[in-house]
Amino acid sequence: MMEMHSFLKAKQKEIPSPNGEEKPSARGLFEFLYEISEWIQAIPSAYRHENEETSTIYVWFNDIAVAEDDFWQVFGEYLVLLRARWKIDIFGTAGMSQETVWLALQEENSHIYAVQKTLSGHPADTIESLCLRIQCLSSEQSKILYALVGATNWKNGTVALDWKYSSFLLEENLARPTQNSCFCYGGVFEEMDLEDTLQTLTFQQKIILWTGFLKNGLDYAEFEWLYNAISKNVVSNRVEWELSLHTAMQNLKYTVQVSPNDFEMHDGHGCRRYFSFNSTSYAERAFLKILFPLNT
Repeated sequence: MMEMHSFLKAKQKEIPSPNGEEKPSARGLFEFLYEISEWIQAIPSAYRHENEETSTIYVWFNDIAVAEDDFWQVFGEYLVLLRARWKIDIFGTAGMSQETVWLALQEENSHIYAVQKTLSGHPADTIESLCLRIQCLSSEQSKILYALVGATNWKNGTVALDWKYSSFLLEENLARPTQNSCFCYGGVFEEMDLEDTLQTLTFQQKIILWTGFLKNGLDYAEFEWLYNAISKNVVSNRVEWELSLHTAMQNLKYTVQVSPNDFEMHDGHGCRRYFSFNSTSYAERAFLKILFPLNT
């Protein structure tokens, strides 16, 4: 974005440097983004250019306004730590003049400064919207980080992803271990609340879970979490679980016949399927709990 304008330095202030800089992990980057999201009460959006070779991603927060001094006070040390691995520039709009504002770190004589640049050279005290330009070490890393930003549940700081991302989560101290789960999980916190984890799953991921059960009888760990949440009456967005089940059944051409005193289900091959609340399969019990919420 800085290529679109000619900027003039408006002001700068020194930022304290933490002692002994360590190489930051992606967990540190996501803690930074999570703290911004919490601070301004906004969910970020992300963009990465379709060019396979790009190593840059953009993360922005709309419909917010922040005092620039407050931003540096809260997040200055984060940015100083992260600069060892990622170059992060921040753009926004000046509240009064509506000109573009560019915030960046600059090192001079072993001192680090928070620098504000504007088109006019006049300082802006308040900045509307924030767009972070994050330059990654490689195009491959930018692809992964873009996927993580888009998949993260910013309300609880957790993410559910395909297992192809598991090694990255582990290497970057983001992984949250699970056994027999359909997806791999990561988060900014040490402990992972299973109810929060269920909220992290997208509609499409829920369809994948139900499809795995209905087509192949797979009893993923997520179904145990779901069954326990339903049993405790704490499952969130239950209607989405029901709709995702309905969608999976439609995709597999399942048919259901319901009457006040009878219920029959046939799979896409016309074979009748039988299920029991006494099953040892959590998938089967969760499935029945969704179909028959009033039954015990």
